[in-house]
Amino acid sequence: MKMNFFVVAKLLSSTTALLFSGYLAFALSIIAILLKGWQSIEFWIFIVITLLLSFTHHYISFRVKFDAQLLEMMAQESKIESIENLTQQFDQSLMSMKLMPESKAGRDWSVRFAGCFKLLKIQIALLLLQYFVLIILIYRLLAQ
Repeated sequence: MKMNFFVVAKLLSSTTALLFSGYLAFALSIIAILLKGWQSIEFWIFIVITLLLSFTHHYISFRVKFDAQLLEMMAQESKIESIENLTQQFDQSLMSMKLMPESKAGRDWSVRFAGCFKLLKIQIALLLLQYFVLIILIYRLLAQ
């Protein structure tokens, strides 16, 4: 079980490239929007979509990194203390800071790992959406 903490933490920690790729898609999308020179509602729609995707991607990336650091801390602390005891302390800390609702306390770690993987998949989906918007923008720019 202890190795699961290390493996999931390392996997989640390696998502920095996804975030930077999202920043690249954002920058290229903004450049494409500005090059198009729209003065219509379409201009504002693409600006809003691009900004929302970028902000959402950044937030999800923050959550993935935060989970990675927490899992790494759990892995380190599990050398000293039992995982069951750490889990109780962990849940109590998150609930006291309002980072986790009480209804989620005491969940099995396999469920928690599945939640981490779900966040990672959401991050990847957001990145793909950002590039999809970029492709649409480039297509519209070239079709001018």
